Amino acid sequence: MTGDPPPLLTPARLRPPGPPEPTEADPIRIHHAAARDVLAKARLFTLYDQASWSEGPVWWPRARTLVWSDIVGRRVLGWREDGAVDVLLDATPFINGNAVTADDGLVHCEHGRRAISRSDGTGIPTPVATQAQGQRLNAPNDLAVADDGSIWFSDPTFGLENPRQGVPGRSESGRTAICRIGADGTAVRVIDMAQPNGLAFSPDGRTFYASQTPEHGEGEVAIFAFDRHGDTLSNRRLFARVPQGVPDGFTVDRRGWLWSSSEIGVELFDAQARHLATVPTPHLCSNCAFDTDERRLFVTGGESLWMLTLG
Repeated sequence: MTGDPPPLLTPARLRPPGPPEPTEADPIRIHHAAARDVLAKARLFTLYDQASWSEGPVWWPRARTLVWSDIVGRRVLGWREDGAVDVLLDATPFINGNAVTADDGLVHCEHGRRAISRSDGTGIPTPVATQAQGQRLNAPNDLAVADDGSIWFSDPTFGLENPRQGVPGRSESGRTAICRIGADGTAVRVIDMAQPNGLAFSPDGRTFYASQTPEHGEGEVAIFAFDRHGDTLSNRRLFARVPQGVPDGFTVDRRGWLWSSSEIGVELFDAQARHLATVPTPHLCSNCAFDTDERRLFVTGGESLWMLTLG
């Protein structure tokens, strides 16, 4: 035996290059004429269907890769534009949400280490925040990077309560909140919510959206909007409810339209909260994200990663 460290494993390729598979789902339902040009010719494709529980999609421009998490499988996966699917990060600490920073790196929400971490899509992520105001984080769930480079994330307790998606534990703060990591690297709790989940900014950064998805009646299940002024949030108000299930994760496009997951598919709302359309998926979906050009919407749910091509 020698003292040399074992060689690094080559990341696994889970799917070889190849075309996406057309997917059968119920017809798209247009509720308002404004959505017709975008969705009239939209088609749904399956890109991968062998995950355990898919979440946290984000488009990574530097690698032209759709990054997403298999939380239960403890992997971060990458769909390449040639159709291949690779393991980017393996044996993760139950990574959930992912986002891209201003310098094109990746940041992650970790249930297991109760942390926000950073990586370059290989190796072991480096924690950048594990506490807020002297108390351990709960189990960070979703995150978004603001126009000033600050990292905003939701910190519910789901990952402390479900051993399939985290490490059982207790909340040190007794709070579930929206948190922010500023330029100095310090995490602070900005505002409390009853089990906050998905989040996103409006295109101008002045409106912040966060879903609330309590499982035991602690509050209303809905998407809320806030006015954002720098590092503060105010004027909390109800934005929208999805017709079935919960608004687990969502994204906002350049028009200011919000695309939310639900039990039956993706629900589309405009900035005035008008319900524009429903895009059914074969089963419950968890989250969604656009590519840079917003011609493709990537949707996660259960074992699946889908792609909706837009008109």
